[in-house]
Parts: sequence; structure tokens; C-alpha cells
Amino acid sequence: MNKVEKFRPEIHFSPEKHWINDPNGLVFYKGEYHLFYQYHPQSTVWGPMHWGHAISKDLVTWEEKPIALYPDELGAIFSGSAVVDWNNTSGLQTGEEKVLVAIFTHHGEDNEKQSIAYSNDCGRTWVKYSGNPVIVNPGLKDFRDPKVFWHEGTSQWIMSLACGDHIRFYGSPNLLEWKHLSSFGETYGTHDGVWECPDLLHLQVEGEEEKKWVLIVSLNPGGPNGGSAIQYFTGEFDGRTFVTDQKESDVKWADWGRDFYAAVTWSGVEEPTWVGWMSNWQYANQTPTDEFRGAMSIPRTLSLIKREAEYVLIQRPIELKGENVLERANECLEEIKVDVPSGAYTFEMNLENAPSFTIELGGLKLAFDKRAKEFRIDRTNSGFIDFSEHFASVDVMPLEKVEDMTIIADRTSIEVFINGGSAVMTETFYPVNAISEMTIRSGMGEPINAKQIKVKRISL
Repeated sequence: MNKVEKFRPEIHFSPEKHWINDPNGLVFYKGEYHLFYQYHPQSTVWGPMHWGHAISKDLVTWEEKPIALYPDELGAIFSGSAVVDWNNTSGLQTGEEKVLVAIFTHHGEDNEKQSIAYSNDCGRTWVKYSGNPVIVNPGLKDFRDPKVFWHEGTSQWIMSLACGDHIRFYGSPNLLEWKHLSSFGETYGTHDGVWECPDLLHLQVEGEEEKKWVLIVSLNPGGPNGGSAIQYFTGEFDGRTFVTDQKESDVKWADWGRDFYAAVTWSGVEEPTWVGWMSNWQYANQTPTDEFRGAMSIPRTLSLIKREAEYVLIQRPIELKGENVLERANECLEEIKVDVPSGAYTFEMNLENAPSFTIELGGLKLAFDKRAKEFRIDRTNSGFIDFSEHFASVDVMPLEKVEDMTIIADRTSIEVFINGGSAVMTETFYPVNAISEMTIRSGMGEPINAKQIKVKRISL
């Protein structure tokens, strides 16, 4: 593999060249998943933001398209969302094709405001609305990242908007005229950083007839292990006001790793599915890639479970096709060595009465400490680490037990889903050499009782 492509992921979307960050405008229409994203087409570091664009039919293989939205006299094109205006409430449809409407933040030197653009050719070309902005800034420094959906109960479009230390909700009958409905969050959750990239979801509680509303809020900085991260709130939404069932001091993290940020869901899909930017603002501009910088996570489906009186977010990676290259059953050893493919693969392990254990992938170490009731990812010896003082880290997630684990590994990332996706960590790393072996070791002299171990090489 040539030097330029050494750290190019196989199954995670990355642009052919230049800088990428937040996913934007996620919408599904006529069998196509659209991924727009924050993009700087002149550099591999953050700069004047455009909307890049890619399309997929399976959420794994992507075709990069021309830039969708360019900066203009109102400012750069910051994050936002997109919807199919099925009933042409906006009046922007010009032909037989349903109109796609993008709602985004115009970021100018003076302020941030919300604007729209629309497409009448399945998202291939976009026209900015002549009446932009559709929401002017009310005097807030941070006023961005609109996420919009149709609320059946009140027959209106609902927008969630990040406003520094809280989320504002707006309503509209037509995507053009918006009214402020309510606000949430000034005294809830953590405020160790700026609130960004909200999403409001209605999720099924597994095993119950109940559904709950979940408000997603990205935060930078202030994550549990430093830098940017995502918190969430569960509760109720009546089309006007979000009321959480959490205490003001409660903080729920969607992902305890360092590299999952700004995740939002696709509009127009039956099963709630989201994707996040796989980096961290502490070092995103310094990662050791050459012609491109940044990638997206594997898309994940979302639901909830009820654990006693608490609702917990469940994330499961989408199904990835591939070939099983290893399958073992009823392994009971203090050390288990597993050959793994050099590219992208999944590793699955079901455990019984798991003791403390470590997993080594080259210099990257994962560890479950049963006594301390925590799971750790240690990348202090994971390869190239000196590009940023913030990168080498031991990141910790509270965890009482491990019953099952799924790891999605690519050349420079691991996504770890534990106990049915109720505990998740996403981390990037930059190994010096390709990794061909995984070693699992007991940390307490007890055997590891693995009911099943499976490795699958991912095929595109």
C-alpha cells in the first residue's frame, strides 16, 4: 500500500481529498442514502465550510458527488439537515419529482442564521432559497445546526437548534416561516462545553409497547474522556415542549470513546439510523493522514432499553457483509490468540462470567477490569501518537460486566459495542504496521469462558 493511502479506511466513508467533519443533510429518497458533510475543498485542515456530498445504496459503499453547497454573501455553510417535502408544503417542487429541502446554518462574521436550499433532481443539484435566511439571529453567539423532522401529532415541521447552552425548538407549516416554540437544557446535563448538533428522536423501548423521545446533544469540549462527545436526554415531546425524565445533574453519554461526534439520524428511514464524525476536536486537525483528513463511523441503528427506572440508548452497527474466517465455540483458556484480517473485519465474542481480561491489537489495548467495574481503551502505545499532546490516552467507560462484545475494526479505528450495544466506545489509532493477530488474556488468572468467537472479513 502506498504511503498516501496507508491510513485510508476500507469501510468508513472518507473523502478522496481534503478535510471532512460533521455529517449533514442525511436523507433517504428513492433507494439512495444521501450523506452531506462539512467539507473544506482546499485543505486538509478546517476552513471555510461547504457541504460535500456522497450517495450510497447500502450505507457501506459510497459514491462521492460534486460539492452541493458553497459559501456565499451570507457566510459559510455550517451543519444542518435535509428532508423530503412529500406534500410540497414549501411550494418549492417544480416537477414530478418530490423536492428535497436542506436546512442549514449560514455562518457569517457577524452572526449565525438559518437558511434553506432545495433540489428537484433527487439531490444532484441545489438552489438556495431567495428569501434566506428563514430564521434570523435573535442575538446569540451560538445559533446553529438545525435538525428538522415532520411531527404528525401537530402537523408541522419541528426544528431543533443548538444555542450555546440550550436547545431551542421551532415549528413551521412550510419550512419557510418558523416560530419559536420552547427551549430546553440551561440547567440539565453537562455544560462543560458548547452544545451542538441536536437531534430529536422517537425511539422504541425494546420489549415494551412504549416509545420515548430522545434529545441528542453534541458537546465540545467536556466529553467524559476529554474533548468532544455526545450526551442524550430521554423524555416526552408534545410538538411544542421537551420534558426530560432525568434529574438536572444526570449525564448520559452515547459513546464513551474519543472519536464519535456530531452524530445525527437519516430522515426518511423506517429504522432510526445515525452516523457520526470519527474524530475529536482536540486533535482533528493534526491526525497523520496525507491527502484527506477525517472519516465517518459505521452507521448504527438506535433503540432504547429500560433498565430499572432508567432508559438506556442502544446502538447496533448496520449489517456488514463478509466472509467468516474464524469461528470457535466453548473456548476456555487464560490466553486466546486469534488471527485477524489486515483490513476491515468484525470480531464477535460471547462470554460467560467474564473475568477481567485484556485484548491486544498490536500496541492498542482494550481491557475489562471487573474489580474496578470499568472498560478501558489504552492507545498510549498504539503507533503514531506524537502528532498531538492530547491523543495518547487511556479512556475509561464504567461497566459492571461483559456478556457479549462486537468490535468493528478498520485500518485506523475500532468501534466497540458491549452488552447488546448498551455500552459503546469509538476510537481511532494509527498503527505503524498492519495488525494480523488479536490476543485475549485473562487478567486474574481465571480462564476466559468464551461461548463463541467469530471473525468476519468485511467485503464491499
